[in-house]
Amino acid sequence: MPAYDEHGLTPGERSAIGAALGRDPALGAELELILPVLDAAAGTTFLRELAAASPGAERPAAAVLEALVAAAHDRRP
Repeated sequence: MPAYDEHGLTPGERSAIGAALGRDPALGAELELILPVLDAAAGTTFLRELAAASPGAERPAAAVLEALVAAAHDRRP
């Protein structure tokens, strides 16, 4: 089971991330480093933002920074 499956993503979001992983295998290593350091809510926000930014992207790993910024913004007090 991929690490992102435990975040309650929709089938479409899971599919988008799976497709991005297929296009950019290095993305999997990035997710393995990022997800464990995020709390559950930030992890879900991060993955949803990543899924939204990834479809059709030539370099899906480049979407990681944008998704991290969104997750950080969502967690600000």
